[in-house]
Amino acid sequence: MQVSLLVFKQGDYFVAYCPALELSSYGDSVEDAKAGFDDAMDIYLEYCEEHGTLEQDLLKHGWTIERKPNKVEPPSRIKLDIPAGQLISQFHKTWN
Repeated sequence: MQVSLLVFKQGDYFVAYCPALELSSYGDSVEDAKAGFDDAMDIYLEYCEEHGTLEQDLLKHGWTIERKPNKVEPPSRIKLDIPAGQLISQFHKTWN
């Protein structure tokens, strides 16, 4: 699973936000926000694995799941609500 991660400044903090999962974290720096997001993503995936809800949650967020070939893709369109000029950077991360 590959997700895009947007980092923007909100007040005194940096926010790392994954719009395809509506999952976010924040920190005092870009690196802190990204590290916090890694923790949040790990917790999200652990929870979904324990409860067997990953597929259901991905579909709820507009993801496409194909069995053959085994392919999981985020939604092609996502609504963003980030104040103009606040986007700092964008990263792509992959989880297996």
